[in-house]
Order: sequence, then C-alpha cells, then structure tokens
Amino acid sequence: MSAVPREKPFLAFAHANGIPGHSYDTFLAPLAERYQLFVIDRVGHDPDYPVDAQWHSLSLELEAKLAPLPKPIVGMGHSLGSVLMYLVAQRHPEWFSALLMLDPPMMNGWQGMMINVAKLAGQIDRVTPAGKSRGRLDFWADWEAVESYFGSRGLFRAFDPRCLKDYLKAGLEPWEEGWRLRFRPETEVAIFRETPTAATRLPRLKVPAAVVTGKRSPSPFLHSARRIARRHHMIHRIAEGSHMYPLEKPEATLALCNELLELLLRKEAP
Repeated sequence: MSAVPREKPFLAFAHANGIPGHSYDTFLAPLAERYQLFVIDRVGHDPDYPVDAQWHSLSLELEAKLAPLPKPIVGMGHSLGSVLMYLVAQRHPEWFSALLMLDPPMMNGWQGMMINVAKLAGQIDRVTPAGKSRGRLDFWADWEAVESYFGSRGLFRAFDPRCLKDYLKAGLEPWEEGWRLRFRPETEVAIFRETPTAATRLPRLKVPAAVVTGKRSPSPFLHSARRIARRHHMIHRIAEGSHMYPLEKPEATLALCNELLELLLRKEAP
C-alpha cells in the first residue's frame, strides 16, 4: 500500500510597513514547492485593530489571520511583519515550527532609549521614516506617471525590476480617474510613530528562530538584532542589500532563507 502523501506545511508571511504582501511574490514564489503560502495582504487597515503602542493591536490582527491555519506553521516576516510574527509567537509558541525575522525594527539598548525620548519629545518623525512618509505623493493621473515616479525614487530604484512590478501591482489601486496607494500613508505614518522598544524585554522565545540583517541597513538594526539574537538564542545572519533586501535581491535572500529554515526545522540551530 502506498503511503498517503503528507500535506505541505503552511508558511505565513507578513510584510513591511507600507509594502502590501504580494509585493513579495517574486521572492516568495519558489517557496511554494515546499510550503503552502499564506501571504498577509495588509495590516493596519482594519478598524477593529487600530495602530497602537508597541504594535500590540496589529499583532492581534495578525494573530486573528493566523488562527485558522493548520498548525504548526513556519512564520516569516519582513520589518514590521517580522516583529508582529514574533509577538504572536511569544503568545502562541505551539503555533510555530520556526520563525524567520527579516530585518526587524525591534529597537533596544541605547537605540531604544532614543526612540522613547523622541516619542516623549514629539520628535519621533525625525528619527523614524514617519517624516518622509507623512508628505509622500499619493495620487497619479495615469499608469505612466506611476511607473515614472516609482522607477526614479531612491527606495524603489534599488528593487529588482520584477519586485518593483509586483509592488506596483499590489500597492496601487484605481482612484478618481487615476491611481493611489492601497497602503494608506496615514496608516504607514502611524505605524512608524509607534516603532516598538519593549519587544526585546519579553520572555525568551520558545520557537526556533533566526534574524537576518541587511548589510546596508541602518546601524541600529544591526546592533538591536545582535542583542535580540543573544537573548533569544537565535541564529543571526547578514544579507546583501539594504533594509529592503528581499525585494532588491530576491534569489540571494531566498537562498539564505532556505538555508536557515533547514537549520531551524531540523532544530540544529546553535
């Protein structure tokens, strides 16, 4: 009698702030050979889960999306999404077989203290990307204008052309005879303003985990990731590229992710 084929496990992916989940389709697609992919489209836009301090409500939104999935799952997230996945894994470690965090903004140490001081002083827009997001363009009259704008912007200019195409497809929607951002700028700003500083102080994580920092990410990401890795016994690796490395170098990032997932799922992490 032939064995019944085992159903592929779910891999749930949560996106960065302002970058809808299907912007990562080129990066994630090869994972479908080994996993059933569950891609979070947008967090922060459900009025039942408003943006709040330490991203607590957003983590509850992600938790609600993950709850129906067959367990255990592999959790993966980029930036905002990696922190939210970590917060859910803290509350429900039994849900996860592994956690892979791509450049989490879990500010701690003196960097976390600076974020807290900036919040108290009303200067948080100066030390996070909130200031830039607050005034970003949000309407284009035609698709040619969309492509011209995003093709020339610093952040997006570094994207792999396939990933930029994915982002434009996932991130824009028709609006009043033109196009606007699906991930609303006011939500993006609110999320940046609540960049968490308390997540590192949570109990030691009970899920095999790894954290990956972009080689050209801002230095606070690297220093904070090192502290996170030490506290939670995570593997720590460096990826080529900036903070947006999954969309800049999708194949190289995927190769690193596959290597780490193999380690984590075999529970061979040091």
